[in-house]
Amino acid sequence: MTQTILFTAHPDSAATLPAVTDMRKLLQLPLQHFTAHQNPEESQIVKNTLEDFTFIIHGSLRNARYFVEWMQQNDLLVNVQNRINLAVDKPTSEFLERKKIPAVLFRESGKPIDVLEFMLRISKQGSTLYPTTESKTEEMPGLLKELEMPVSEFTVCREITISEVLLSEYRERVSRASLKAILFHNRSSITRIKTAFPELNFNHYKLISGSPGVTEKLREDGHLPVIEADGSWHSIADVLDEISGISE
Repeated sequence: MTQTILFTAHPDSAATLPAVTDMRKLLQLPLQHFTAHQNPEESQIVKNTLEDFTFIIHGSLRNARYFVEWMQQNDLLVNVQNRINLAVDKPTSEFLERKKIPAVLFRESGKPIDVLEFMLRISKQGSTLYPTTESKTEEMPGLLKELEMPVSEFTVCREITISEVLLSEYRERVSRASLKAILFHNRSSITRIKTAFPELNFNHYKLISGSPGVTEKLREDGHLPVIEADGSWHSIADVLDEISGISE
């Protein structure tokens, strides 16, 4: 199948997508790249107090990947295994299992609220460690704080700038592709795509919105999507299947 839909999410962010849709219809060019990053003082504190945490919540595959890297560097596998590890989605759970970390998974298309409901059924006692990405606001820590459940966020990675060499390669691939549509998986992807591919005229393509928030942003910018998902990757997969005829 010809790649006809431009898609810029990082593979870790869209880890559930390959299991529910045919990725061959997508030209996936990630515009967000990350690297391991911990504050040395914070890292030492977490290392010294890891046994004090009851739960470790892995809110994304990316955060889990960099947390496990930090864990391995500090020889803390047993300490992590002895915590209750909670995974929000199946790819994260499977990754942890491969690293010999048993993880509780509630639903394959789970959301933060699923993890929260489970914790409330067990107990409101016990503190939580939440690996996160620098300068990225996530829903789960805020929910826990609202319920006065102790949570400590631990930065394990940060976003880095894409190299000019890679960006040039991306632009060349876009120029060679027979694009028919652009998938905006979140609001920030709109700005990222405009910045990375200034030659793209959105009026020449079918625009696919990943959520109502994305649709709102597109309309503010004078663009109207042809179809809208509800914000989940499963919904985005359904939308891609529905519109896949554009590549034929």
